[in-house]
Amino acid sequence: MVQLSDFSLRVDQAPAFPRGWAEPIPPIPDLDLEMPRVVRRPAAPPLRSPRKAVRRLLHLARLARLEGNALEFGKTYGALTGEFQPDLQWALSCWDYLLSNQGCRFLARNSQEKLYSRGDYRVFGRNDFEGLVYRTFRECLIGFLSEQARSCGFERFLRQQLWARINDSYRLLEDPPDRNQRKLTAYSYLRCVPYQFLNRYHHDRVYEAIGRLLFPLRRTVQLYHLSFYREEAASAMAEIDNLEFRRRRWAALRLIAGKDYLSFRLLRQIERY
Repeated sequence: MVQLSDFSLRVDQAPAFPRGWAEPIPPIPDLDLEMPRVVRRPAAPPLRSPRKAVRRLLHLARLARLEGNALEFGKTYGALTGEFQPDLQWALSCWDYLLSNQGCRFLARNSQEKLYSRGDYRVFGRNDFEGLVYRTFRECLIGFLSEQARSCGFERFLRQQLWARINDSYRLLEDPPDRNQRKLTAYSYLRCVPYQFLNRYHHDRVYEAIGRLLFPLRRTVQLYHLSFYREEAASAMAEIDNLEFRRRRWAALRLIAGKDYLSFRLLRQIERY
């Protein structure tokens, strides 16, 4: 798990901000102090025997699914969440355990959120986890209703599937939304995001240095360093083989380093995250 306090930001040249335009690097909270350290998952509540009310609700939910009645299914789903509130509350209490074992995850901001935030991503928080728990419960319900054999009962089926699906869904959030992109660390999401540096001075300076390159070299830097594309995907996008792409990328970095060493270090810093 990435510990943000293990890293330090090294700047080889102090930025000379124009008067009235001082923009320091946004502070990063010391997540090493805020991250929980929970090594054991909370104990699940006792498995209850099937109840008549639950069987009736499952029957109504099955009929609603067969008839395509979304409104009736929604009502039945709401009633079932009430019946299985102890199981849902137990899943919600596992948030600190999940965060301790798998670390932070990040979600891409929508267009509305980007109006008020410079970064393209935000931290997956407790409220997002609550939504994940209830979505997973709904998926378990639909999965149970679609099963041909339901001999184990919904209570046991939920006990077997709920946490496993929550854990898998949270783990998959580590993968970028774009399959062409490389996996990023937590520090990458906080310091740099695709197409943007969080510091305006760094952002403008790096893009100015890249803009001075010839198009074939500029293209490799844009794909690999600014879009976080995997080398294979970037090579395919540039319509060249991997060896030629690697040669062009290093040639571009050498040119940038010769004219603006700070921009070179900022681009290379992304790789060290």
